[in-house]
Amino acid sequence: MAPTAIEREKKLLPFGWGRFGKSLDQIAEVAEPGEELLAACVGLNPTFEHRSITLAGGLLELTQSTNVVLAATDRRLLLIATGAGGAPRDHTAIAYDGMEIVEVGKRELRLTWPEGAMRVKGIAKSMLPDFEEALRRRLAG
Repeated sequence: MAPTAIEREKKLLPFGWGRFGKSLDQIAEVAEPGEELLAACVGLNPTFEHRSITLAGGLLELTQSTNVVLAATDRRLLLIATGAGGAPRDHTAIAYDGMEIVEVGKRELRLTWPEGAMRVKGIAKSMLPDFEEALRRRLAG
């Protein structure tokens, strides 16, 4: 994967979101040889739920994967879970076969695929348009 593609995506991070640069760098380690990054975005982890009303509970929640980096490549959609500090944690990949974009909002994206669905909220507004366009082009074939 070309380092220039990752640097391009880092430049789209909003002010104060630079901590997610570590997770964007992780894309190169997760990608297969020759895989090309089309676009990426950062949003809230769709499986994370904020429920705590106490300080101790809030601190415990911050140890979970609160955010996610989505990376559209020429082969698949990569998801890299991150903590509140932006450091990469777990990752997974979803095949494009049967994937559909259900809805795109101002800072939100809903996707479905044969095995599941997800709704990512809080996506950086500076990253979503390029990510949506790249994903639509890739899904169109």
